[in-house]
Amino acid sequence: MQIVAGKAIMEQIVVGRLNFYRRPVPQVQLYTQGDWRQEINRFHRAQQTAILELNTLYTRALYQVGEGVASIFTIHGMLLEDHDYVETVRGLIQGQGATAEYAVQMAEISFSAAFAAMESPYMRARAVDIRDISQRVLRALMGGRQELLMDEPAILVSDEYLPSEVMDFDQRRLLGLITRKGSLDSHTAMLVRAYHIPAIVEADIASRWEGHPALMDGFTGNVYIDPEREHLDQLRELYQANGRPKGRVFSVK
Repeated sequence: MQIVAGKAIMEQIVVGRLNFYRRPVPQVQLYTQGDWRQEINRFHRAQQTAILELNTLYTRALYQVGEGVASIFTIHGMLLEDHDYVETVRGLIQGQGATAEYAVQMAEISFSAAFAAMESPYMRARAVDIRDISQRVLRALMGGRQELLMDEPAILVSDEYLPSEVMDFDQRRLLGLITRKGSLDSHTAMLVRAYHIPAIVEADIASRWEGHPALMDGFTGNVYIDPEREHLDQLRELYQANGRPKGRVFSVK
C-alpha cells in the first residue's frame, strides 16, 4: 500500500479504481491564409456561442445549487467579454495574421500566466477560469463538443479540472476527483463542495497507478493506493467511534 498526501475539499471516504482524465489538446493552424476580418468575425461568433453555453450552465446550476455557485458562470461570461482579453485576441489576428484559434490559445497562455503569478491565492485561482473560457471558445471555433462520458465508476485523476468539467462529468459513475495541482480557492473547488463530490487536491498520483484501487480519506487528505480491506474497516470504525460521518464509501470492484 502506498500513501500520498493531499488536501481534502470534502470530508468523505471513497474507494474506487483510479482513472486518469486526459484533456484533449486541439491542434490549430497558426496563420490564416484569408482575410483577418473574417478571422475576427469567427472569433466573435464563437465568443457569443460560448456565452450562450455559459448562460445554460448558469441556469442549470441556479436550479440545482443556488445563485452563489451559479454566479461562477456569470463571472466566466464577464471574462469572455473583458476588454483586455478581447483586444489581445483581436490584436493577434489583425497584427500578426493569426488564426482565431491560435489567437485564443495565446491569450489563454498570457492571461492565465498573469493570474497565476499574483500574490493573492484567490486571484491565482482565476487562472483556471481563463483556461476554461478559452477552451470553450476553441471548441466553438473548431466545432467540437465536450464529451466526458465514463465507462464505469471511477475516481478521476488529472493535473486540474476546469469548473465547467465538473458540470459535465457523469455524476452516476463519478466516485471522486483527485488533482495533482488544483486549489482550495478555485471555482472548481466551489462547485465540488456544492455538488458534494469527494475531492482531494495537490496529491501527486503517479500515472503507473492507473487502474489501481484507491481510498480517498477526505478527513486527512490522504490517498491510499492498493488499500487493504483491513485498513478500510479500521478507518471506518475509527471515524464512526469519533462521531464522524461515514461519507460515501464504495466497494472496490
